[in-house]
This record gives sequence, C-alpha cells and structure tokens, in this order.
Amino acid sequence: MIRRKKMAKLVAREKMMQEQKEQKIKTEVERAKLLQRFLAPDAITYLSILKKNEPHIGKRVEDILLYLIVYRGLRQTITQLDIRYVERQVKGEGPTIRVQRDGETSDFGSYVREAIRESSNDSNKD
Repeated sequence: MIRRKKMAKLVAREKMMQEQKEQKIKTEVERAKLLQRFLAPDAITYLSILKKNEPHIGKRVEDILLYLIVYRGLRQTITQLDIRYVERQVKGEGPTIRVQRDGETSDFGSYVREAIRESSNDSNKD
C-alpha cells in the first residue's frame, strides 16, 4: 500500500514536470513567432548574436521587446538600431560617438567641448 502511494506520487510528479516542460516549449515557440513577425531580418540576426555572446543581456532585451509587442501594442517593424538602443539602455551605456583625428580616437563630446573652448578663447582675444 505504501509502495503504491509512493509510486502514485512519483508518477504524478513526473507528469507535472512533463506538463511544465511542454508549457515552456510552447511559450518559447510563441515568443519566437512574435519576434519573427515584428523584427527585421538584420535585427533577428543581431539579437541571436547578442543572446549567444551575452545571454543575460540578450534575454532581457528580448523580454523588453516582447513586452512592447504584447502589452504596448507595438506593431511596427523593429530594426537592429532599435535593438541596439534597448541593449544600451539595459547596460546603462550612454550614447558614444568616437572621432578619430591624427591617429587619436576621442569621444565626440570631449572633441566638441575642446572645440568650444578653443573658439571661446579665440573670441576672447578679439
């Protein structure tokens, strides 16, 4: 009698685990369908590379995109640039533009500040 109860519990647990596994697979398929529908081909490629190289960031970006599609009703095609923007927001990075001049690479912001400083010094001399 005790063996039967243990076997019944074991079978019930295995059945529940199988159902959870099937539900997870079904959810992943639905997620993939939505992404295929609303992402541009280059965006899909970029997202897959991001998920491969940085799994946590890629997963978070994917979750955000799916949230926008499902709950916010976003119906336009999402480009690679949009994904890169979300990625930068998730990482907490600000916009960076690099300027290469005379073999030196500098941040565009510092380049502009330097130009403003030089122009203000020139105007003060006049």
